[in-house]
Amino acid sequence: MNKLPLDIQIKFFKVYNDEISVADFEKWLYSKKDLEKLLDNDTYIDLISLNFKDRHVKHEMGKIIDSFLDFGKFEERKLRKILTDLINRTDDFAKSLIDTYDFYCSGYNFFDNLGLGYGLTFSEDFWDYSDWENLTSEQKKNRIDRIYPGVKSEAELVLKWLDEKKIVPTGQTDEIGHYDYIDHRTEAERKLRTIETIEIEENKEALLTTSGMSKRADSAKSNDNPLNKIWSWLTGN
Repeated sequence: MNKLPLDIQIKFFKVYNDEISVADFEKWLYSKKDLEKLLDNDTYIDLISLNFKDRHVKHEMGKIIDSFLDFGKFEERKLRKILTDLINRTDDFAKSLIDTYDFYCSGYNFFDNLGLGYGLTFSEDFWDYSDWENLTSEQKKNRIDRIYPGVKSEAELVLKWLDEKKIVPTGQTDEIGHYDYIDHRTEAERKLRTIETIEIEENKEALLTTSGMSKRADSAKSNDNPLNKIWSWLTGN
């Protein structure tokens, strides 16, 4: 099936990713008259007939339009946003850093250094994200200052891989829900790199956030968890 032009796909991706409101998307949809020419009549009528006040509207919209979208592009936009948040130190820095760990655990193994080296600690310390939001501006700044140079360097590297098509998200998942991607990196690029020591508490440091990894590894020793392999590599066990 033919995909929609990328600029139109991006509008759908933005509403899916909460970058724009459903209300703003609805206004755009009704104003985008050329969509009628790009979609068959039944699909177009089904799309504009949706109840956009229904909280399940994105799910219902997906049933109608998803076959016209390239979800590899959707995944790439999502990854680029996370990396840009980290490089530019936006207000979403903490959320995006935590996302690198979540995405690593969900199959994006190229987030190993970012996710395990930095995101894991934030995930442990701010499991309840309101704990981060309740910090003062100065506390947030101090916490980010400790790790920003390393995070920026790693984020720039992953972004470079996306730019050079060494990492190509497919938009597909495997049977257990892990994200699929095409990996054109060299063996050397795929190796877990030793990163600078990360300060996780005052006067307390850890390589690759070993304290956080230890807590997760201890609770998952009976599982085939990627953390076990990393933990064994770090401790020599």
